[in-house]
Amino acid sequence: MVRYRKYSDLQNESPQKLKKKKKKQLNKQIEHPMTESSGFDVSDLVIVGVVTIATGLFLWFRSSGAKVDSKKGTSVPASRDETSHAREGTASGRLSKKTITSTLATLQTEHKLLLFYGSQTGTAEDLATRTANEVYANFGIESAVCDLEDFEMGDLLTYSANQDADSKVVIGFFLATYGEGEPTDNAADFYEWFLDGRGKGDDDDIEDIGDEMALEKQGEGIHYIMFGLGNKTYEHYNSMGRRVARRLDSIGAKRVGTLGEGDDDGSMEDDFLAWKPKVLEALSAFYGVKDMGGKANRGIAHVPLFNISFESTLADKGVFHGELSGDHKPRRFKDGPGGEDKRKYVEVSAKKRILYDAKNPLFSRIVSSRNLFSETFDETKISPTDIVPTPSPKYYTPSAQSVKIQRHCIHMEFDLSNTGLRYESGDHVGIYGTNSVAHVNALAEVLGLTDEQLDGVVKLKANAANRLSAMAKMPFPNPCTVRTALTHYLAISAPVKQHQLELIAKYTSDVAEKEAIYALVDDRALYVEKVEASQKNLAEILRDFPNVKLPLQVILGELLGPIVVRYYSISSSSKKEPQTVSITAVAVRYVLPQKSLLNSSAPSRISYKEGLVTSYINRLHEGNSGLPESPELGADSAYPRPDLSTHVPIFIRTSSFRLPRDPAAPIIMIGPGTGVAPFRAFLHERVHVAVSGPKKPVGTTLLFYGCRHPDQDHLYKEEISTLLNTVEGLRNSSDEAEKAKAFDLRVMNAFSRVPGQQKVYVQDIVSKMGKEVYDILDKQRGYLYVCGDAKNMAADVNTLLHKLSSEWGGKSEEEAKKWVKTLKTTGKYHEDVW
Repeated sequence: MVRYRKYSDLQNESPQKLKKKKKKQLNKQIEHPMTESSGFDVSDLVIVGVVTIATGLFLWFRSSGAKVDSKKGTSVPASRDETSHAREGTASGRLSKKTITSTLATLQTEHKLLLFYGSQTGTAEDLATRTANEVYANFGIESAVCDLEDFEMGDLLTYSANQDADSKVVIGFFLATYGEGEPTDNAADFYEWFLDGRGKGDDDDIEDIGDEMALEKQGEGIHYIMFGLGNKTYEHYNSMGRRVARRLDSIGAKRVGTLGEGDDDGSMEDDFLAWKPKVLEALSAFYGVKDMGGKANRGIAHVPLFNISFESTLADKGVFHGELSGDHKPRRFKDGPGGEDKRKYVEVSAKKRILYDAKNPLFSRIVSSRNLFSETFDETKISPTDIVPTPSPKYYTPSAQSVKIQRHCIHMEFDLSNTGLRYESGDHVGIYGTNSVAHVNALAEVLGLTDEQLDGVVKLKANAANRLSAMAKMPFPNPCTVRTALTHYLAISAPVKQHQLELIAKYTSDVAEKEAIYALVDDRALYVEKVEASQKNLAEILRDFPNVKLPLQVILGELLGPIVVRYYSISSSSKKEPQTVSITAVAVRYVLPQKSLLNSSAPSRISYKEGLVTSYINRLHEGNSGLPESPELGADSAYPRPDLSTHVPIFIRTSSFRLPRDPAAPIIMIGPGTGVAPFRAFLHERVHVAVSGPKKPVGTTLLFYGCRHPDQDHLYKEEISTLLNTVEGLRNSSDEAEKAKAFDLRVMNAFSRVPGQQKVYVQDIVSKMGKEVYDILDKQRGYLYVCGDAKNMAADVNTLLHKLSSEWGGKSEEEAKKWVKTLKTTGKYHEDVW
């Protein structure tokens, strides 16, 4: 009998470590796909010895107060401070885990609902919160919305024994699928424990784990609901929700209602709204309660989730200034080496080592940046009756019939020296954006906030009068100024969601406005047409409804969501440039016509839109226009934050999108547009390895690249040409040793918008070279890498591979499917798509 691992066994392993372990296991399979274990030999003894030594080093390292970078196993130095920042709960500063039993005890109603979320961007958390609110509004049953990362989930198997006989409990799961069938970071511990290490990628064999949990049906006391979040353009669509549901069923748990699935490629919101009434009906039957109807609560005044206070006497050392902090305490910085032009801010901390990650990003200095596009524009047609606001923002040129929008693609490099952060070519950089001064001022104007109010320090505290206050999650780091919250922490340009309009309606006394808002709440098609399609943000909604008077704590604590990290493929080579990391980002800009929500006969008004992080990156490149002012040195000779015009909050996220360990292995790369980013890194790395003199020549290296026009948006054109010339120089060298370093490096370009020429895409040139592509992947056991658009380009490449295997390999349809799947399962076919 196989015993299942206790959940507590995983508590000292971060999600990043678990993901690293998974990748190591996968790499072993890739490197030795035909090797099987056949007993205990000398190599086993070596492994045991290495593990023993490593364990001893880890224990010593931990006792010395050092922290290990879970991404790369590196520690980060920091300056010392007199004050300890350890949080209550454990000696190391890590909060102790909550339990299901103790959380249920905080809920006051007879029947209860616990909703757990696994979320990478906040969507799963949002849907769980909305479900909790609906259940209370309709049934009067209290709920708790819980982060899986905060809980000792082993209690899942035993909590039912501690409940009253008359009390009915439902456990809900809202689980997003991330990457290639992986759990989100905050769900990784739970998933690893609950599925006993199964269910990774193509591993779908989870029903016959055969451990005590399943054999003894230890989940018979569990009743659950499930909503999975995924994207159908990815192969392992909604695998997290499906696999956890199947595992729950296999251990004896009972599902309440249907399994919900949301598709982000279509409409996650529509899928959720289609599932919600079904699950509410099932919950009504399970609890044995009648639906009181959520609309009955519209006449009840809203009780804010948070109270807000202005803190005029608070010392600056207790105030956040735009930084994120893993221990929920403000961070401070001092001048480091480098001088004014290359000032390196050294973090003041009591910790001997600092771990830089998503919760505690590094403020990295910008080394350099450049625009990769020539003069190139998009043009959007508008109606002659559309109202075009003037003056128009930079990069937008309106006329009577259209708006011309300039395109930029920024290559930006960040300094990693003396930080302990490391990366591998193919990894990702996470970046937190900042709202522009213009957007902050626009929202402040419609809210009637003065400069004095914007610069006032505020503190939020859960409002005990609100039934959800016990489980309220602080929406952003505070105390901080209102301006800081609107600039660094809250997504003020995000479209207002349909369910949020219900709350907004409570704060207008105007009957016409209230009716118009509730019409949008009750009619999904009307909301999509009037709000979602035109992406109306809070400022734009409030302009349409001038009599809405929202309390500041409702705006900051309930209506505006957090700024979500964006990930970018690293475009630098870790072997060639280990101390710098670069990204390649196209500035997202577009315009949308917006209709008045009160006067449908009024002409549309053009709204200028931009991507939050890419516009931030572009502002940094252009000379910091629209960025907050530099920090002033505090009374304690410490900066509240680094200079945000030169330093950007970043961290490294590991990826399995890696070059083969053997540089002699042939590779094929397909990456149009900014999909070329990781391949710039791969090309530099292969040429660097070749020039450095490998023991054997670098393998065939083919890049299929595509863009619109060779003279407008051809990324890294001169740079790649230089790499090609370098290899050609080796090939033509009179020195035999140098000549031996040459390898087969080719770049094939496709251009889709050259006047007078037929449109050509990367799929077309891959098809033309189909026999060679197939031979490299099949006969030479090469590696394929695809980066870019998931829905069209990557899907077309996948279809093309099936065709090539039939055309040049003589495979049947079923054999072709098996061949492509084998490429993926053996680590020969990698995708980095969006």
